[in-house]
Amino acid sequence: MSDTVDLEDLRALIAEELELSPDEVSDDADLKNDLSVDSLTAMEVAVQLEKRYRIKIDEEEITSLTSLATIHRIVTAKVDTGGR
Repeated sequence: MSDTVDLEDLRALIAEELELSPDEVSDDADLKNDLSVDSLTAMEVAVQLEKRYRIKIDEEEITSLTSLATIHRIVTAKVDTGGR
């Protein structure tokens, strides 16, 4: 697995989990306010991120998954540090 997290792969994963087209998941769209993501859906997104990138997202970190750009930054940092 590469140490880099491709933004478009991440966008596709999130769009699939949210049942949206990738075009609807803009870099700065707020998941809660713009894409109607509730806490259960946010947890499901976190689980998919953990599986795909072999990382651990703590429960308290889930609330910080607010946009594609933020998720990309968090996932990249975790991949670069070995998943924690």
